[in-house]
Amino acid sequence: MKTSILALFKENRLVTASVSALGATLCIWTLAAIDTGMDSPYVLIAPFGATMVLIFGVHRSPLAQPKNVIFGHLITATVGLIFINYLPVTSLTLGLAVGFGLFFMLLFDVTHPPAGGNPLLIMLGAHTSWTFLLHPILIGTLAIVALAVLYHRLIPGHIYPYSEKKE
Repeated sequence: MKTSILALFKENRLVTASVSALGATLCIWTLAAIDTGMDSPYVLIAPFGATMVLIFGVHRSPLAQPKNVIFGHLITATVGLIFINYLPVTSLTLGLAVGFGLFFMLLFDVTHPPAGGNPLLIMLGAHTSWTFLLHPILIGTLAIVALAVLYHRLIPGHIYPYSEKKE
């Protein structure tokens, strides 16, 4: 019986898509509910929507692992804050900020593609406060990872965080 349930989760595209979509829905719903209950600070930003695709859609990807999610977002948000606080927002500085964010994610081996949007969000949204690193970035990513760990434990055959060594 257990083998047939595992096979259903691994081999059925409809089940896989449904399980992934439900996880993303529950996670974003939770973050949005937290935001609704607070005047400020907020914990939901647009790049977290793209993070859902990795964490719930391809949770085994190295790009979806907790260190990548948390540190990828922290690094690129830091880059965005440095740029907006010390340089004018121009087409060049927008490009440079995204490029530097990618450079540092690759350098520190914490690449997380959705985090590449953080410098743009920060610079175009005129977010200049360094508390942006605490909320939404740190609190949001920690909440996302915690919710993903809990959710994936409920799904037969899912391991998150994932490591090649665990199989």
